[in-house]
Amino acid sequence: MFRVPDSSSPPSTPGRHGYSVNVPSTTPAGPPPGPSFISSTPADPPPRDLFGTRPNFVPGRSEFGQSLFGSSPPKNDLLEGLGSARFGTSAEGRPGSHRGRTSSSGFGHFPNSQQPDEHAMDDDDAEGEEDEDMDGSNERRIMVRDSFSQSFASRSSMDDYNAGQRLVQSGSKQRQYDLTSLAKGLTSKADLGTLIESDHVVLETERLLARLQDCALEGEGSKSEILGDTAQKLLALWQTSSAKKLSQATTLAKLLFAIHHPAHLTDEARTLSASRALTQHGSESFTPIPKMLFDWLNTERPVDDEIDEVLGQSGGYSSHVYFWDTVLVTALRGQFTTTLELLNGANFAVAYTSQEDEGTSGYKGSKLDHATRATQEVVNLLRRCPALNDDWDIKGHDWSIFRQLARQAKRNLEDLAEGDSQNRFSMSQSLGGSHFGLSQSRANFSLSTHSRKVECKVPWSVYDRLLKFYHVLIGDEETIMDFSQTWIEATFLLTIWWNGEEDELAQGSLAASRRSLAQSRRSQITDARAYSARLSAALQAVFDGRDDAFTLMTNNVLEVGIASILDENVDGALHILRSLSLVAASAVAEVANAGGWLKRSDGIFSHLDPSDLLILSYNQPSQTGLSKDDLLVAYANQLSPKAQLKSHDGSISRPGWELGIEMLGRLDDTVLGNQQIQKILDELPLTSVEQVDKVTQLCHNMGLSDQALGIARKFAEYLQANTQNYGDAILYYARAHAGSKIQEVLRALVAHCLVKSIAYPPLAELDASLKKLITSPKKTLTELASLDSGAAALLSNYLSGYATIRKFYDLRDEEVLLREGEQPAHRPLSRKRTAANALAVIISSATSSIRGGLYDPEVETVVQVDVLLPLLGEALVFVNQPKRTLTLRHLYELLAAVEDLSTAPSMIRAQCEEALSTTLLAAHEHGSCSSLQKSTSNLTTASSQYSLIGSISGSVEGVSTASSTVLVQGGGVDDVKRGWDWRKGFPRGAKGEDVIRVVRLGIAKELGRAFAEGELQP
Repeated sequence: MFRVPDSSSPPSTPGRHGYSVNVPSTTPAGPPPGPSFISSTPADPPPRDLFGTRPNFVPGRSEFGQSLFGSSPPKNDLLEGLGSARFGTSAEGRPGSHRGRTSSSGFGHFPNSQQPDEHAMDDDDAEGEEDEDMDGSNERRIMVRDSFSQSFASRSSMDDYNAGQRLVQSGSKQRQYDLTSLAKGLTSKADLGTLIESDHVVLETERLLARLQDCALEGEGSKSEILGDTAQKLLALWQTSSAKKLSQATTLAKLLFAIHHPAHLTDEARTLSASRALTQHGSESFTPIPKMLFDWLNTERPVDDEIDEVLGQSGGYSSHVYFWDTVLVTALRGQFTTTLELLNGANFAVAYTSQEDEGTSGYKGSKLDHATRATQEVVNLLRRCPALNDDWDIKGHDWSIFRQLARQAKRNLEDLAEGDSQNRFSMSQSLGGSHFGLSQSRANFSLSTHSRKVECKVPWSVYDRLLKFYHVLIGDEETIMDFSQTWIEATFLLTIWWNGEEDELAQGSLAASRRSLAQSRRSQITDARAYSARLSAALQAVFDGRDDAFTLMTNNVLEVGIASILDENVDGALHILRSLSLVAASAVAEVANAGGWLKRSDGIFSHLDPSDLLILSYNQPSQTGLSKDDLLVAYANQLSPKAQLKSHDGSISRPGWELGIEMLGRLDDTVLGNQQIQKILDELPLTSVEQVDKVTQLCHNMGLSDQALGIARKFAEYLQANTQNYGDAILYYARAHAGSKIQEVLRALVAHCLVKSIAYPPLAELDASLKKLITSPKKTLTELASLDSGAAALLSNYLSGYATIRKFYDLRDEEVLLREGEQPAHRPLSRKRTAANALAVIISSATSSIRGGLYDPEVETVVQVDVLLPLLGEALVFVNQPKRTLTLRHLYELLAAVEDLSTAPSMIRAQCEEALSTTLLAAHEHGSCSSLQKSTSNLTTASSQYSLIGSISGSVEGVSTASSTVLVQGGGVDDVKRGWDWRKGFPRGAKGEDVIRVVRLGIAKELGRAFAEGELQP
């Protein structure tokens, strides 16, 4: 009977994934075979490597928790520790860490290696790891090298050399982890609203997103091209930042964009794509998603250092202990140029694996020839790989043909290595028999396996690796799982090497070929959806495999973020992104929303807006998902308080409120957007014309007319309350379409004019805007119309009264205000007649609301009836003059005004009396302070009127006249030069009836003169 040598530990059956040069025990479990059985027991004692020697590691125990290729430190330490949990014994009784990487020897350490700190990765927190010092980096590298000693198992069944079963089930979703809850739990509230990015990054990000919206609205270019271009430019921008959290967010965004918005092909790649007979219709200008995933994996989980280690071997790459690991890894990761370089420079005369197979240093004779020949066939096959022509559409037609060639090459290798060996076929027979006598079948199988190794023409280690290499090219899922070191790598590779088929169609069948050809014509959008679903299904297969090596680190922000992306859980990914960078999170959400792949976790309600919910008689449910609007509101609230954001070179400078309003203008919920914009505008201090013009113009450009009107009104009120800038106040009330407020300011100015009997403000004291309105009204109104035609029309209607009263006073005082050397523009009589005509127009307007003595509040007048008595006083200068100035029509209008006022309601007469009293008071008491107060007429309907009253506040016939005031700085009959001043002819206490009596008398005399002169018709 067989005995275990003392130098060895007892034999054990290795797990499915553990590799050892030991083979399973061949001790028979039943009676010996009959005489017809051809014994495969060698005549000589069994070789030591059958039972006596074991590698330096013990299955089920690993000194170091990671394989070299699975734990290479990622660039910038962004993904340090991802998928690198320590391994123990798996649920299947095998070491979970002993995955597919072959070690050709028990040699387990590089020179001068040391054991790493087993707690090195325990300090990962939700915000990512801090940068390590040089000693820590060296320690990780030593740990990486040490872990390369782990070997993988040679499969022991005939199934090892044929395609394995499908592990990824279409449409399946992992249920082991609630990724959304994990993502929320890992985000700190303190980090949700903090901006860590530079001003340049914020400004450029906003510029790209604004351009995206503009292109979408204008229909400029194809949607997929615009989104892809924007996504790649955002990544390029963020990668220039030195902020660590933004770099981590960029890693996640890069993966999202790789799936949904692949980069454009380069010109050279596009030319190659166009030259191929069959291309993927509709996506020839985009990089295939497998290539994007390869790039992400090789960038964020690189193995470059280990590959360089093998390529640095002199004399022949196969002499390096990790040669075959490197060959398989480069093939798995799509680095076929490096794979070819390794195989071409193998030189099996110095192969390290010869120590396993022959116990010698290098292969010799026929073994060397066959190893070289078999490897050359692989090289020849790889040279026909579509990837070498930059064709990465692995689901496409060319790749389907390549997989067929790989299957044929695999069969050729089997024929070369084993030919018609009886043991090769007896294995399948022993496993294909009855279930009874299973122990006997296993014993026969084990003996046949050893005999195959002895009889194989190609060195067994070379044969074994090349078969697995072909399985990789064919896309065998079990082989890919075996060689993957982390759940991230496994999920990626199961997706990348997917041939596009969803069910169990026989490989190489006509139906499979037709499907592959049809799938090669999918659009880029369909590809994104297909690969998203495939990643999710692959993640389910990896997690539900219950492999300890494939365990999610639930306390690691990046791992949870990557898992969310792979699981099509954009909501969870956005929660993680928000905790890392609000800028990146909001930008990704906008791109995702525009691309149609933003999914929330609100269930069916995430697809309904408030109006839909109202129709369905539902109260709006509490939202659990994170929406684009949520992120933009948070982002805008952080930006709006910033005074200025400047680019690197200082060429661009924009206030934070402006960026915030632009962002809120892109919200899907317009009601919420308007509310948030109004909130920013309410908190915005408005103190300059330039700032207000910028805000209102921005609002108009964004279609926010109500907000623009509100800003204009707010600024006009500020000017009215705090300055004497009447012109700007009038202009901004006009831009606010506030007609009543325009009238309020103009009536105050008219009151100033009449109380002081001058054109107020004097020309020298006019502000720039009011001066333009007075001196060049047509030009000013035209300019305003170019900004707001409605404002120009409104202002032109209300401005005429004040302009006419100023014209009257300017004509009256023209001669006395002339400077030395100046000549008057009018002759005295002509000037008087022009002034009389202007005054008659004003008086007619003032009485239009009391025609026939009946007050009509619906009549809009350019001058209020309250000032009618001072206006009649100004007309006294035109009566009893040597030469007639007033025409018969003017006289009739004055007489009608007198009669209408005499029969007007008592409140109107009282208001007019107060206006007269204030006017005379200003003329006779120098330095007095009078006021213009608002009263309310309540005759036929409530209507606001304005009264000139003195210091008395009370009520007239039960109607209150006390209200807010506009101060009119009065004075005695001062030294201001006037052409005439009617106020000097009346004492301080004169009443309205005194003025009317004098006016009546003057009108009577003027009418008599007109009739005497033969003027009978007006």
